[in-house]
Amino acid sequence: MMAIPPSQSLFSGLAATWIDRAADLAPLVGEWQDLAARVGAEVYMRPAWMQVWWDHFGKGRSLACLVLRHEGRLVALLPFVTERIWVGPVPMRLARLAGTDPHCIILRLAAEPEVVETALRLAVQHLTGPLDCDAVSFTPLSDLAEYGAALRRLGQGTLDLALHEAPEGGHVVFHLPPDVETWMAQLSKKRRSQHGRDLRALVDRYGMQAATRRPDGEGFAAFATFHDRQWQAQGRGGHFTDWPGSLAFYRDLADRAATEPPVWLHELAGRDGPLATQFALLAGPVAHWRLPARTLDPEAERLSIGKAGLIGMVESLIAEGVTLIEAGRGDYGYKLSYGGESVPVARLLIYPAARAGRVRLLLKWSDLLHLVYYRAWFLKLAPRLARLRGPRPLWRAWIRSRV
Repeated sequence: MMAIPPSQSLFSGLAATWIDRAADLAPLVGEWQDLAARVGAEVYMRPAWMQVWWDHFGKGRSLACLVLRHEGRLVALLPFVTERIWVGPVPMRLARLAGTDPHCIILRLAAEPEVVETALRLAVQHLTGPLDCDAVSFTPLSDLAEYGAALRRLGQGTLDLALHEAPEGGHVVFHLPPDVETWMAQLSKKRRSQHGRDLRALVDRYGMQAATRRPDGEGFAAFATFHDRQWQAQGRGGHFTDWPGSLAFYRDLADRAATEPPVWLHELAGRDGPLATQFALLAGPVAHWRLPARTLDPEAERLSIGKAGLIGMVESLIAEGVTLIEAGRGDYGYKLSYGGESVPVARLLIYPAARAGRVRLLLKWSDLLHLVYYRAWFLKLAPRLARLRGPRPLWRAWIRSRV
């Protein structure tokens, strides 16, 4: 096993080991899954996700996974990746939680609550010390993240570490009651009545029926085509065109996750095919609603097929025992009007105080690339050219610069 030797004993019965090869995580899968289920860890912090993510996105990155045990029992497993990114001509080494992208909101780590702060302290000290990282990024950090307070204490409690935190927009969550009737009662009487009328009309017009499924790779690819078709009609690529490798990753995830497959679809389908489909990642009490897709039929649009899909998804997730839906970054009015709550998100990095100048350079470069490439080019100019040359994926340099 290619692992960094155990660290010093922290207190009676608690010891840490660092693993630097993905293959060496395989013997821990059973314990890891039990820990994640016990503490309600995010889908992104579970082995089924991590194994597939590393196969698709681990190239050019190095693994640094903290395994923390108390008297031999696994109490925390925190996987990080380290990578070199270029700030113009300047190389920098950055660490972040493995298994994530700029959209991933992590609310709970695979760690017992009593050891979260200790585990994070050990991780940051190792990543910025022996592994020589310029910074450890925990962006995007939700105000609902249970480990946020521990990060802030860590970044502000020592002379050799510093913390950068700044607002980074928000994300939407739905807090779910145990039954559908209670959730529907939260909506206004007008919205409930309109939804009932639209639902009856959709059934009459299209023969609409609802179903949920955990698709295989081929089934997921059909959803991806449905989703991208909607966006390409507006001159944009759609998620699976924009994000390099995402379709192959999710197809593989749907095929390989034999136990507790996290890929979940809610579909409203008519006689001629799908009308609205919602894609979520489901593990434990939290569902991450990643993407919606809906038909381009103007009559279905008039009958609020998108809102019908949202309500149907919520009803189905309540039946699955989900207590919270994490519904993605950005403040979408329709989500808020149907019971969603906007929660602030922060950019948060912890770094050695001696490297403050390098971190300032990294942040300025990240903001400049975001402004010039993403906001000016990708969002405004590129869609106009897409009609001539087709949509293009996001730059990998921009993706890796989101810190």
